Amino acid sequence: MRSRIELLLGLLLACPALNPLYAQSRKYIIAVIGSSTAQGIGATPIDSSWVNLTKFYYQGSGQIDTIYNVALGGETTYAGMPSSFIPPANRPAPDTSTNVTKALSFNPDVVLVNFPTNDVAADYTLAETMSNLRTIYQTVIAAGKICFITTSQPRTSLSTSQQELLKTTRDSVLAEFGGFSLNFYNPIVAADSLTINPIYNFDGTHVNNAGHQQLFQVLKAASILSDVVALPLTLLNFTAMPVGQAVALHWTVADGTGPLSFFVQRGSDGKSFDDVWQQSTVSASAAPSSFSWTDNLPLSGKSFYRLKYAENSTLAYSKIVSVNELTGKWGIGKLIAAAGATSIRAELLSPSPKTVTVTVVNVAGETVYRQVLALNPPSVILTIPTSGWASGQYFLHLVTDQGDVATRAFLKF
Repeated sequence: MRSRIELLLGLLLACPALNPLYAQSRKYIIAVIGSSTAQGIGATPIDSSWVNLTKFYYQGSGQIDTIYNVALGGETTYAGMPSSFIPPANRPAPDTSTNVTKALSFNPDVVLVNFPTNDVAADYTLAETMSNLRTIYQTVIAAGKICFITTSQPRTSLSTSQQELLKTTRDSVLAEFGGFSLNFYNPIVAADSLTINPIYNFDGTHVNNAGHQQLFQVLKAASILSDVVALPLTLLNFTAMPVGQAVALHWTVADGTGPLSFFVQRGSDGKSFDDVWQQSTVSASAAPSSFSWTDNLPLSGKSFYRLKYAENSTLAYSKIVSVNELTGKWGIGKLIAAAGATSIRAELLSPSPKTVTVTVVNVAGETVYRQVLALNPPSVILTIPTSGWASGQYFLHLVTDQGDVATRAFLKF
């Protein structure tokens, strides 16, 4: 007679769906941008770096396919900015081989951002560092991906005032990004709270193998893949468009296999959301199905929206989209991208005269359109030719001569 263990093994082999080793239908992808610590400096051999330790850990559990690491020594947050970003005077341009746009070209599920000390060493202000990290984070979120921002790290080879600023930067990152921040400062700091703990110090700037192990433990404890959910259901698009004083939201799904539920969530800062509408027990269909809801009472100022959708009680989330209040605001108003059209029409809002650089980039970060334009109040209608563009998602960026930035994603059908 076969033992119970033999019977169980036979059942697992006969029905792979019951086998936990087969339970995950696809493996995830992680991308890393940053500077020398993320590149692996201080780790000997390089397999001891925190990025590679993370890769081996998740590959060993069967959860990821790989980690694409484009971090490079010496880089600052300016290097990590989207390719369409135009830096202020005396600041470096984005590095298109190592920036967030490059990271998104790998179609990752999670992007890790690690620029721990070089901004402070270059005497950049805390305000500009945080602004850059905020833009990088929002670029990832707008693409429908998950983003984690690491804090600063202690650095022994800096002045005391710079070390104090690194400590302040840690606090700012933790406060700004909350559950999507990774505290890389505390585990490796010395008792003086400003320098690298000697047992983790490699050269005054970087940590050694033991220090990289500490940083890996932060990643491991954060369970960075816990919010990544693969559903049979496919969300094809999710858009928000101002209509008068209301906001019209539309989304399309396909490949549904079970009862569906939709929850429209709204927030004021792009990080915290509340449910404002829900529709439950919708019949599933493999064919594309479209849905809509109108928010007749959007928030004052800027409203951020996210779609929470469930299939057979398993939850997933859309990318985040935003709409500016129209009165007295500048930015992108109505955006009309009709199916089969050879152009899009964009309403560019401005309460006062401005000069703005308009760019459109594709998901690979390639600029497909660029124009410098004078905005006159209250708005300008810009027609952008799209003939010859491939179908898919694009990003419309506005940057004023004062450095104000507005971004809107849209689909070319």
